[in-house]
Amino acid sequence: MSGHASTPLLAGVDIGSTHCKALLTDLSGTVVARAQRDTPRDTAGHTHPAGELLGAALDTLASCVRQAGRAPAAVGLTGMAEAGALLAPDGRTLTPVLAWSDPAPASQADRLRTTHGALALHARTGVLPSAKVPLAKWCALAAEHPEVRAGAAAWAGAVDLVAHALTGSLGTDATFAQRTLAWNPHTGSWQPDLLAEAGLTEDHMPPVHRPGRPVGRVTADAAAATGLKAGTPVVVAGHDHLVGAWAAGVRTAGQVADSMGTAEAVLTVSTDAPDAAAAARQGMSFGRHVDGSHWIVLAGMRSSGALVEWFCDQYLGLAGRPGTERYEAFARLVAAAPDGPTGLLFAPYPDGRSSPCPDPEAHCDILGLRPRHGLAHLARALLEGAAHHVRWMTDTQAALTGRPPAFVTLLGGSTRQHTWTALKAAVSPWPTRVCHEPEAPALGAAAWSGAALGHDPAALRATATELVPEPDTAHAYRAEHRRRFLPYVTAPAVRGAERAHDR
Repeated sequence: MSGHASTPLLAGVDIGSTHCKALLTDLSGTVVARAQRDTPRDTAGHTHPAGELLGAALDTLASCVRQAGRAPAAVGLTGMAEAGALLAPDGRTLTPVLAWSDPAPASQADRLRTTHGALALHARTGVLPSAKVPLAKWCALAAEHPEVRAGAAAWAGAVDLVAHALTGSLGTDATFAQRTLAWNPHTGSWQPDLLAEAGLTEDHMPPVHRPGRPVGRVTADAAAATGLKAGTPVVVAGHDHLVGAWAAGVRTAGQVADSMGTAEAVLTVSTDAPDAAAAARQGMSFGRHVDGSHWIVLAGMRSSGALVEWFCDQYLGLAGRPGTERYEAFARLVAAAPDGPTGLLFAPYPDGRSSPCPDPEAHCDILGLRPRHGLAHLARALLEGAAHHVRWMTDTQAALTGRPPAFVTLLGGSTRQHTWTALKAAVSPWPTRVCHEPEAPALGAAAWSGAALGHDPAALRATATELVPEPDTAHAYRAEHRRRFLPYVTAPAVRGAERAHDR
């Protein structure tokens, strides 16, 4: 048994697009059990089998209970936004879990943009129309599978499905609702006219609970399957990027989180919502933070860790090898390159750029290649380009919120690439910290589950270490950012932004 039996434990589960992860922690933040399973996907990668996804998530939780030798007093859930499924009146899933990354609903997003205007939709909902938003998915189902849509009683996000499996009750959090393109974060309400575009009403939407309020309590059947105690409160803590940021201490105005994974997200906390039109032109969304009072500005980089995976597959011949093996090989290669700028300029946009200055025609470019450059230089240049881009996103958010970063906290699986985190500290003129907890979203979910028991969710926080770059290296990278990276990426991008959003 781990931990003192008289000390209550809190559980956090993170249902991600690549992995489902769980942990148990005591009230001081000491983690006593961890588990991870692959998130099941179909062969095309555009859906998750609902039963298998639930099985993976619940199995991580059950594994943690077995490791600890006792059950937690509360369970918190976090995970990917935009993914979800339609439910029948009896709670069965009528569709697989539709992945956020599915490009198929793009035509419906275009129709919504034409009908309502991208800027107008963004001002109301904080989100720009795109293929990944649930409203576009619902419209696609209504157009292509009207019988499925007609038989649906409810929509449940991926995390909501896990809560439903544990409690028999359906509910969600505002940070998930505000990713649907059908929720107004200013008023905290669903938008009937937008739901009507897909033939849905507010009755189809899960109840949106205030931060820390339980969706329900663990049923006897779920307790038997997981080792939890019947009656344990279950809290949907919210969107994983925001919940992870909260756990890492990014909670008040001017604080910034850089969530590094397969994709990358940068969010800045503010006291007020940003100018909506200005944020839209930069391809950035906004909404409430997990505490329900602060606001956040959010920007995404679709290919972050995915760039490393692509490099390992295409240039190192490691396709199909275990992820740990691939990342270790990449880290060894990068370490073989000299410290300091490579002299290469890498634009990290294999699938276009969503933010800042959105440009769907942007792509990967490598400039400055010389005979002295080898494979190690190319690998390091990839990390340089990604680091430069994240600084650009952060600077743009500072302009939108009117406040320079107090500090930026790096979190997520890619922080294990120490060269990458060192590059970010060198490129950026603000203090840069690395969160020590590798599963910050799960820890944040556990913290918010404690609110159901009367514990302060702000009392549980992951530790972090500040990175201090070598001065000459930092000077060289910051000069590169101003003189080479920004002039190159902004020259063609403004036209793309105008094409995408001035409609």
